[in-house]
Amino acid sequence: MTNLAVRSWKRLMMCQPTSFDVIHQGHNAYMTMDSPVDRALAMKQWEGVKSTFESIGVEVEVIKNMPGQVDQVFCANCALVWGGKALISNMFNPPRRAESEPTIEWFKERNFEVYDSRPHGLNLEGCGDFAYNYNRKHAYLGYGFRSDKESYDLVKDVIDFTGTEFHSLHLVSELCYHLDTAMLSLSQGHVLVFPPAFDTHSFNLIKEVNGADNIIEISEEDCVDNFVPNAIPVHDGDKHYVVGMAFSPELHKKLTDLGYEILITPYQEFRKSGGSIRCSVLDIGI
Repeated sequence: MTNLAVRSWKRLMMCQPTSFDVIHQGHNAYMTMDSPVDRALAMKQWEGVKSTFESIGVEVEVIKNMPGQVDQVFCANCALVWGGKALISNMFNPPRRAESEPTIEWFKERNFEVYDSRPHGLNLEGCGDFAYNYNRKHAYLGYGFRSDKESYDLVKDVIDFTGTEFHSLHLVSELCYHLDTAMLSLSQGHVLVFPPAFDTHSFNLIKEVNGADNIIEISEEDCVDNFVPNAIPVHDGDKHYVVGMAFSPELHKKLTDLGYEILITPYQEFRKSGGSIRCSVLDIGI
């Protein structure tokens, strides 16, 4: 397949999980609180992910985890970043709304153009519900659980999508409450998708704009247990990496046969809160 990658995940924000815990039952289908978080293990797993990124040439910048902000480690949700602009989120769950102010300051210190979505009164959860193809011809905003359908218009008004078609996708499964738990665009043009996550129109749109031959439908095991859509694709020269928590043997083989190098780094402590690797990084280089 022709190399389509023009941008990759080479500059990331991460938040060290010094306050991470699961204390809010039911914020998503995974937050059952059946077992307590092993915070030492969580820190080790986070450090392992950060080290993996750095080992393949990714620059990682860290935002401080504010005291008591147990979910701030999932910094993908804090903003939608595109073209040097950071559109600050308005979180659906009230306990997360305190993350906005330190996020605004962090981006201002790095000379991003910052736009605050909160005065609009719409729920919008940043890059948790935003995705783009590696050729940047298409970008998507998911809605249905954490982001409102109407936030599509706000994003389109704030962000300059010249040269990129911007679509909205309706999420319908509680197991996939964010777009980054339902689909993943890879660096050679393939797209991993869990079809039950979307309504019929949205799934057909994904196939139409990407080409049906590029769609890889994943199993419930890979979506729900392994959180594969929450992996990160990194392109570097002739290398096409996929950094993820776990993969079924069948999907692992399929991706390696297509030329991807799979880098597995454990992250299961964070699944107790309904998140994985992609939830924990924000691409700030796009």
